[in-house]
Amino acid sequence: MSDRTTTDTTLSAEHVSSTPIAVPVAGSGPLVRAPCGPVRGRWRTIVPPGTLADAPATTPVCRAPDLTRQLTGYGRSAAFYNIPYAEAPVGRFRFMAPVPRARWQEERAALLPGPTPQRGSVFEDPAIPEPSVPGEDMLNLNVFTPVPGQAKAGLPVYVWIHGGGWSSGCQASPWYDGAAFNRDGVVTVVPSYRLGFDGYGWVDGSDAPLNRGVLDQVLALEWVRDNIAAFGGDPTNVTVGGQSAGGGNVLTLMTAPRAEGLFCRGIIESAAVTDIPADWARDTARQMAELAGVTPTLEGWHTLDYDQLFATTMDFEAHRTELAATHAPPLAHRVRAALVPGEDTTITYGPTVDGDVLSLGVHEAIARGHSAAVPLLAISTTHEFLTATSELADEMEGRSAAEVLTEAGLDAGLARDYVAGHPEHTDRQHLLLGNVLSDAMFHLPLVAWAEARRCHRSTHDSNAGTWISRFAWESPATGWSTHCFEVPFAFDCLAHPYCDHTLQGRPPQSLADAVHGDWVRFITTGDPGWTAWDERGLGRAYGDPRGPRPDGTADGEVYRLQRRLLAAGRSLRRQDTTQGRSPQD
Repeated sequence: MSDRTTTDTTLSAEHVSSTPIAVPVAGSGPLVRAPCGPVRGRWRTIVPPGTLADAPATTPVCRAPDLTRQLTGYGRSAAFYNIPYAEAPVGRFRFMAPVPRARWQEERAALLPGPTPQRGSVFEDPAIPEPSVPGEDMLNLNVFTPVPGQAKAGLPVYVWIHGGGWSSGCQASPWYDGAAFNRDGVVTVVPSYRLGFDGYGWVDGSDAPLNRGVLDQVLALEWVRDNIAAFGGDPTNVTVGGQSAGGGNVLTLMTAPRAEGLFCRGIIESAAVTDIPADWARDTARQMAELAGVTPTLEGWHTLDYDQLFATTMDFEAHRTELAATHAPPLAHRVRAALVPGEDTTITYGPTVDGDVLSLGVHEAIARGHSAAVPLLAISTTHEFLTATSELADEMEGRSAAEVLTEAGLDAGLARDYVAGHPEHTDRQHLLLGNVLSDAMFHLPLVAWAEARRCHRSTHDSNAGTWISRFAWESPATGWSTHCFEVPFAFDCLAHPYCDHTLQGRPPQSLADAVHGDWVRFITTGDPGWTAWDERGLGRAYGDPRGPRPDGTADGEVYRLQRRLLAAGRSLRRQDTTQGRSPQD
């Protein structure tokens, strides 16, 4: 285990009780005889945060708000950890496509989280508690269900794919415990997948596929299709969700032919997309190999174990960051480049357009209508990566944000309107530019996907809408709503201690009720409860201090300024194309 893992996120034998609303029950847990093999989990009683009183298994303890029908409400949840869905990616299986796990005959204890592909966090201060668990049998998943062994229960299934920039994150986070979803009648599955070079690195002169991490996720979904009924889930009613890189993974799966038919809905939270070109992945691998002192071949990479390869990746990232800072173009040029749609190679590893697993990148595939038949629920936070742009103040050299934006090519009127639309940054002009860069990474692609899907909706299932939302609850400590903030609200786990670390305030439970309730509604019925995206740009805002409802939600036009920024960016791209230059010039 890497020493980068903080004590706050380290697992222990008591992990199963770390989520306050899921209290372990003494005695033998449920045994499920699934097609993969027999597994025994652990019962947990679902109780309100702050109490330890047991609740009978049949007692309805919650009804998700605003649902069209009352959910049953379950008083207990069974957790099954560390169920392998593939052979361990070691030896001849390393760097290769995942191989389905052979069926086991003996009962398997599924009581504690298993090994994680994450060797250590690439983030110094992770916003989500995602521990590194040592071990090589790392392709496993966790199942949370209120009705284990009830094959005829047919509950909807939510498969959650973690984020972490395709180099960090794991399936073992206590925030991803499915107890709250179980309470509301949803079976939850959280798989791992290979990260970094092991998941996405180019291996010269071999049969190693480039998108191994994508193939891991596809195989995990095939496991769900073949096994989830034994845990009380409906294999024909599967929703796949994810946050950040996990949201990008959802979009990748929605546009990947190999995942077709394995799920029927998608949820993306602050989705990031790479669309890495294959040639760029090849060059990155060769540079990495040179840094590590190995040949960029299968034999060369096999000389590095997981921890050594992770350390090499960290060194490579540090060198790349230093080089980028040294050769950074002027600020206005960077703002213009961010606004102009195009290839994003700021992420070292991630889904790559290889012509095999992925013949098209996500942006192009959605523009062509490849995901239009799958209903999609999307959310992003107001300020996303604002915390990473504090260094912009020195680069502004006394200029206002509006001046830099017009220098970047924006119309003066739009620049003024953008500044006026963010009164929270009036006294800190550099944060306005940080917001623009954050918009370019998260909000503008989101609006572009929604528009493209709307245009193709008439040729597909008319029920396959796109529901857009914005998470606006601001931490009292910063006044911002940044990356990862919405996750504990969606999972209804605000009682977890790490929420204090990330949110730095007293988040309202009523808002978690609203967000989680809408997620349950979408997973259960396919409609979260507001108008799907249309030409008016309508959506839902969560936690808006100006919202009219006590739970902090407000329906109306969302991402108005971002829609204008998207149009401006497309206009700039047309100008660049006409003049035969790239936005970086």
